[in-house]
Amino acid sequence: MCPGSVSRHAAAVVLACGLAGSAVAHHGVTGRYDASRPILISGIVTATTFSPPHPVLSVRVERANVADGSLGRPSEYFGPVSARPEDLGQVREIELSPVRMFYDLEAKVKPGDRITLVALRNCLPPHQLRSTWIRLRDGETLSYSRDWAPGVDGC
Repeated sequence: MCPGSVSRHAAAVVLACGLAGSAVAHHGVTGRYDASRPILISGIVTATTFSPPHPVLSVRVERANVADGSLGRPSEYFGPVSARPEDLGQVREIELSPVRMFYDLEAKVKPGDRITLVALRNCLPPHQLRSTWIRLRDGETLSYSRDWAPGVDGC
Protein backbone atom coordinates (compact mmCIF):
# COMPACT_ATOMS: atom_id res chain seq x y z
CA MET A 1 0.00 0.00 0.00
CA CYS A 2 1.43 3.40 -0.87
CA PRO A 3 1.65 6.19 1.75
CA GLY A 4 -1.15 8.26 0.15
CA SER A 5 -3.67 5.42 0.38
CA VAL A 6 -2.81 4.83 4.07
CA SER A 7 -3.61 8.45 4.95
CA ARG A 8 -6.87 8.33 2.94
CA HIS A 9 -7.82 5.11 4.74
CA ALA A 10 -7.01 6.64 8.13
CA ALA A 11 -9.04 9.75 7.27
CA ALA A 12 -12.01 7.57 6.28
CA VAL A 13 -11.83 5.68 9.59
CA VAL A 14 -11.66 8.92 11.60
CA LEU A 15 -14.62 10.35 9.67
CA ALA A 16 -16.71 7.20 10.18
CA CYS A 17 -16.01 7.18 13.91
CA GLY A 18 -16.90 10.85 14.18
CA LEU A 19 -20.21 10.33 12.39
CA ALA A 20 -21.06 7.34 14.58
CA GLY A 21 -20.40 9.44 17.67
CA SER A 22 -22.65 12.20 16.33
CA ALA A 23 -25.47 9.73 15.75
CA VAL A 24 -25.22 8.38 19.29
CA ALA A 25 -25.09 11.90 20.72
CA HIS A 26 -28.06 12.98 18.60
CA HIS A 27 -30.24 10.07 19.59
CA GLY A 28 -29.11 10.37 23.15
CA VAL A 29 -29.66 6.95 24.62
CA THR A 30 -29.78 8.98 27.82
CA GLY A 31 -32.76 10.96 26.47
CA ARG A 32 -35.56 11.41 29.00
CA TYR A 33 -38.95 12.56 27.79
CA ASP A 34 -41.33 14.41 30.11
CA ALA A 35 -44.46 12.24 30.28
CA SER A 36 -45.92 14.45 33.03
CA ARG A 37 -46.83 17.07 30.41
CA PRO A 38 -47.78 15.36 27.13
CA ILE A 39 -48.19 18.05 24.48
CA LEU A 40 -51.06 18.23 22.00
CA ILE A 41 -49.80 19.39 18.61
CA SER A 42 -52.60 19.95 16.11
CA GLY A 43 -52.24 21.85 12.88
CA ILE A 44 -51.03 21.97 9.31
CA VAL A 45 -47.94 20.12 8.10
CA THR A 46 -45.48 22.61 6.57
CA ALA A 47 -42.61 20.22 5.79
CA THR A 48 -41.66 16.56 6.07
CA THR A 49 -38.39 14.64 6.20
CA PHE A 50 -38.37 10.87 5.87
CA SER A 51 -34.68 10.03 6.06
CA PRO A 52 -32.44 8.66 8.83
CA PRO A 53 -31.93 9.08 11.66
CA HIS A 54 -35.74 9.48 11.99
CA PRO A 55 -38.76 11.03 10.29
CA VAL A 56 -39.49 14.66 11.20
CA LEU A 57 -42.75 16.56 10.69
CA SER A 58 -42.91 20.36 10.84
CA VAL A 59 -46.38 21.48 11.93
CA ARG A 60 -47.87 25.00 12.16
CA VAL A 61 -49.83 24.72 15.40
CA GLU A 62 -53.46 25.86 15.30
CA ARG A 63 -55.96 26.33 18.08
CA ALA A 64 -56.80 22.97 19.57
CA ASN A 65 -59.54 21.91 21.92
CA VAL A 66 -58.58 20.36 25.22
CA ALA A 67 -57.69 16.72 24.73
CA ASP A 68 -60.58 14.32 25.17
CA GLY A 69 -58.65 11.56 26.92
CA SER A 70 -58.60 9.39 23.82
CA LEU A 71 -55.47 11.01 22.40
CA GLY A 72 -52.18 9.25 22.71
CA ARG A 73 -51.70 6.49 25.23
CA PRO A 74 -52.95 7.96 28.55
CA SER A 75 -51.83 4.92 30.55
CA GLU A 76 -48.21 5.87 29.74
CA TYR A 77 -48.51 9.52 30.80
CA PHE A 78 -48.17 11.01 34.26
CA GLY A 79 -50.35 14.02 33.41
CA PRO A 80 -53.12 15.11 31.03
CA VAL A 81 -52.52 15.80 27.34
CA SER A 82 -52.80 19.55 26.73
CA ALA A 83 -51.94 22.20 24.16
CA ARG A 84 -49.29 24.77 25.09
CA PRO A 85 -50.30 28.42 24.48
CA GLU A 86 -46.74 29.25 23.34
CA ASP A 87 -47.07 26.81 20.42
CA LEU A 88 -50.08 28.56 18.85
CA GLY A 89 -49.14 29.92 15.41
CA GLN A 90 -45.60 28.53 15.64
CA VAL A 91 -44.05 25.85 13.45
CA ARG A 92 -42.83 23.00 15.64
CA GLU A 93 -40.60 20.14 14.53
CA ILE A 94 -41.66 16.78 15.88
CA GLU A 95 -39.37 13.76 15.62
CA LEU A 96 -41.05 10.40 15.11
CA SER A 97 -39.65 7.09 16.28
CA PRO A 98 -37.23 5.64 13.71
CA VAL A 99 -39.43 2.65 12.84
CA ARG A 100 -40.87 1.43 9.53
CA MET A 101 -44.42 2.43 10.60
CA PHE A 102 -43.45 6.10 10.60
CA TYR A 103 -41.09 6.00 7.59
CA ASP A 104 -44.04 4.58 5.62
CA LEU A 105 -45.95 7.82 6.26
CA GLU A 106 -44.00 9.42 3.42
CA ALA A 107 -46.76 8.32 1.03
CA LYS A 108 -49.53 9.53 3.37
CA VAL A 109 -48.41 12.81 4.98
CA LYS A 110 -47.80 15.86 2.80
CA PRO A 111 -47.42 19.60 3.41
CA GLY A 112 -50.90 21.10 3.75
CA ASP A 113 -52.33 18.10 5.62
CA ARG A 114 -54.03 18.65 8.97
CA ILE A 115 -52.73 16.25 11.64
CA THR A 116 -52.77 15.76 15.40
CA LEU A 117 -49.89 14.39 17.46
CA VAL A 118 -49.13 13.84 21.11
CA ALA A 119 -45.50 14.73 21.77
CA LEU A 120 -43.17 14.50 24.74
CA ARG A 121 -40.40 17.06 25.30
CA ASN A 122 -36.87 15.83 25.91
CA CYS A 123 -35.68 16.93 29.36
CA LEU A 124 -32.14 17.19 27.96
CA PRO A 125 -30.91 19.80 25.47
CA PRO A 126 -31.86 20.50 22.75
CA HIS A 127 -35.30 19.65 24.25
CA GLN A 128 -36.69 18.25 20.99
CA LEU A 129 -40.27 17.03 20.73
CA ARG A 130 -40.81 13.34 20.01
CA SER A 131 -44.03 11.57 19.14
CA THR A 132 -45.03 7.94 18.93
CA TRP A 133 -48.74 8.75 18.33
CA ILE A 134 -50.28 10.53 15.33
CA ARG A 135 -53.76 10.98 13.86
CA LEU A 136 -53.72 11.57 10.10
CA ARG A 137 -56.02 13.83 8.05
CA ASP A 138 -58.30 10.88 7.21
CA GLY A 139 -58.71 9.95 10.89
CA GLU A 140 -56.32 6.98 10.79
CA THR A 141 -54.32 6.71 14.01
CA LEU A 142 -50.82 5.26 14.29
CA SER A 143 -49.36 4.43 17.68
CA TYR A 144 -45.99 2.86 18.43
CA SER A 145 -45.69 1.63 22.01
CA ARG A 146 -42.28 -0.09 21.98
CA ASP A 147 -40.18 3.06 21.98
CA TRP A 148 -36.73 2.84 23.61
CA ALA A 149 -36.70 6.37 25.04
CA PRO A 150 -38.19 6.42 28.54
CA GLY A 151 -41.00 8.73 29.62
CA VAL A 152 -40.33 10.28 33.03
CA ASP A 153 -42.55 11.97 35.60
CA GLY A 154 -41.21 15.52 35.20
CA CYS A 155 -37.81 16.88 34.23
